[in-house]
Amino acid sequence: MVFVTTSRKPGEEVRTEAQGLADKIGAPLLPRESFSLAKMFEMSGSGEAIIVGPGGARWQDAGGKEFFFHPNMAAVRVKELSRGGTDALVEAAGIQSGDRVLDCTLGLGSDAIVAAHVVGETGKVTGLESQPVIAALVAHGLTTYRSDSPRLKRAMRRVRVHCADYREVLSSCPDDAYDIVFFDPMFRYTVSRSSGVQALKTLANPAPLGPSSVAEAKRVARRRVILKERKMSGEFERLGFRVVKEASNHAFGVLDCGR
Repeated sequence: MVFVTTSRKPGEEVRTEAQGLADKIGAPLLPRESFSLAKMFEMSGSGEAIIVGPGGARWQDAGGKEFFFHPNMAAVRVKELSRGGTDALVEAAGIQSGDRVLDCTLGLGSDAIVAAHVVGETGKVTGLESQPVIAALVAHGLTTYRSDSPRLKRAMRRVRVHCADYREVLSSCPDDAYDIVFFDPMFRYTVSRSSGVQALKTLANPAPLGPSSVAEAKRVARRRVILKERKMSGEFERLGFRVVKEASNHAFGVLDCGR
C-alpha cells in the first residue's frame, strides 16, 4: 500500500496538495518530520510512497525507482505543430480543431497533450488511466507543471483525467460519443532505458487490448480508432488494424468508422 508524505519542512500549499493526493487515491498521509524516506518505508511497512514538495509530486519505491509527471516530447511536438509542422499521431488519427478525443491509456499524457493542442478551446480531450497512482500524479502535473510556453500550458490544462478502466467506460458510452478513440497499451518490451519509463512500466496496467474493447471503441468513435504499437508485435494483425504510419520504434494502426 502506498502512502503520501511531503518534503521536509513543507509549506501550507505543499501540505494541502499532499492531502488532496492522499484523498484522491485513498492513501494515508504520513507526516515527514525529520525522517529519511528509508526510515519512513521501514516505519510504515510500505515499499511505495508519493512525495509532494515545492517542485511537484513523485512516486518512489524502496528500491529507488521514481515516477513523476513531465510533458516529455509533447513540448517539442506542440512547438513543431505551432510552427506549421506535422505530427505522426495527429496525421494518423486525423485530429482536427473541435474534435472530441478519448485517450483510453493515458500513461504520462504526452499524446493527450498534443491532441488537446490541436482540438483547441472548442474540442475535448479525455484521458483514462486505470492505475490510481499514475492517474493522480499525471492529473496533478497537468494542472501544476510550470512551463514557459503558454501553448503547452493551455494544452495541458485542457486534458481531463479520469481514473477508470477503459473497458468499463467504453461499454457505458453512447454511440459516436467521440470523434477519435486512441489506444497506446504499455509495450511489453520497452526500448527506452530511462528510469521514468521503467517506473511507468512497473506501475502500469499490463493487460493487453482485447477484440471486444476494439469493437466497443469502433462503436463509440464517430471517425476513427487508433492503436499505437510495435510494428512487429502482431497486435495490428490480431486486432484488425491497418498500419498507416511507422516510426523507428512504433507504428500507428487505424480502423475507420466512416460516420
